[in-house]
Amino acid sequence: MATRAEVAKLAGVSASTVSYALSGDRSIKEETRKRVLKAVAQLNYRPHFAAGALAGGKSKTLALLSPSGEFGIALIALEYINGASAAARDRGYHLVIWPSQESEMSEIQTFAESGMISGVILMEIKFKDDRVDYLKKAKVPFAMIGRTENPGKDSYVDRDFIAATQLGIDYLHTLGHKKIAFLTTDRAIGVDTRFSSALLEAAKKKKMTANKLQVVNEASSGRDAFIELHKKYSDVTAVVSLNDIATLGFISGANEYGVNIPKDLSLIALDTPKNHIEMSWPPLTTVNLPAYEMGRAASNILIDQIEGKENKQNQELHAGDLVIRGTTAKVRPQAKGN
Repeated sequence: MATRAEVAKLAGVSASTVSYALSGDRSIKEETRKRVLKAVAQLNYRPHFAAGALAGGKSKTLALLSPSGEFGIALIALEYINGASAAARDRGYHLVIWPSQESEMSEIQTFAESGMISGVILMEIKFKDDRVDYLKKAKVPFAMIGRTENPGKDSYVDRDFIAATQLGIDYLHTLGHKKIAFLTTDRAIGVDTRFSSALLEAAKKKKMTANKLQVVNEASSGRDAFIELHKKYSDVTAVVSLNDIATLGFISGANEYGVNIPKDLSLIALDTPKNHIEMSWPPLTTVNLPAYEMGRAASNILIDQIEGKENKQNQELHAGDLVIRGTTAKVRPQAKGN
C-alpha cells in the first residue's frame, strides 16, 4: 500500500502539503492540489480515516461531481456550483469541483475510499443511478441535485417540475395560446422525463395541443428545431423551451426566417439560468431556474448529514418565479381560431 511520503515524492511536494491537499485544512495552489490528486490516483493511496480523526485532521472538503462536455462545464452548471460553493464556505467547508464526462464509478470509488472528502454532491441524476447505489453501500454522505426515480429518504434538491410548467402554461393560456410546441432533450436523466411529462399534463388540463420538438444541448439544434416548427407546425403560436442552449439557437432561427418574437410567435423558457437570459434579444420570458439557491440548499443538506444534525427538510423542490420579459405576447387576432 502506498504511503503519504510516496505520494509527496511523486507529486514533488512535502508530506504536509499532501495532507493539506486532502484535508482542505489550508489553502494551497490549485495546480499543486491537482498534482497531489493525480499522484493519489496513480498510487491508489488510501489515507486512514480513523488516524486522520485522531489527529484532528477530519476533512472538511465536499466533492461536487459536475458534468462536463467537449467545451468544459456548462454555464447552467456554474450557477449550481457557485451556490454550493458559497454555502460550503459559509459553514467552513471547501468545495472541490470534479468535472466528469460520465462520473465514472472509479472516480466515485477514489473519493469514497481515500478520505479526501467528507461527502459528495451529485449532479445529472439518472432515474436508475449506480453512483447513488454505490455511495449508499459505502455509507458515504451525499446529496443530489436532481433525484432518482424512487429516492425514498435520500437527500436531494430538485426542480418542482409540475409547479414550474403550470406557471408557464397558465400564463400562455391567459394570452390566448391554444396550440404550442416544446423543446426538450431526450437524455437518460430525470429532468427531461419529468419536465416533458409535467408539461404535457399541464397543457392537457388547459385543453392545449403540445407538439414535441426534440433537441440536443446545442444552439444549432435549436435553430434546426425552429426550421422543423416552421415547416410542420405553422399554426403553433407559442413555444415552451425546456433546454437552455437550444433556446438561444431557436431565437436565431426565428430571426433568420423573419419571424418576429413575440409578435408572430411567443417563447417562454423554463430551464434557462440567469446568465443566459442576458444573451438573448428580446430578453426571455422565463420561469426562472433557481440554480444558485438549489446549489446552496444541496450543500447545507449535505453538511447537516456530515455533522449529524437533524434535518427533516432533506428533500427540497424549487419551482422558480414567472418573470415576464420580451418574448411573450397575446395571440394575434388572425390567429385566435388556432
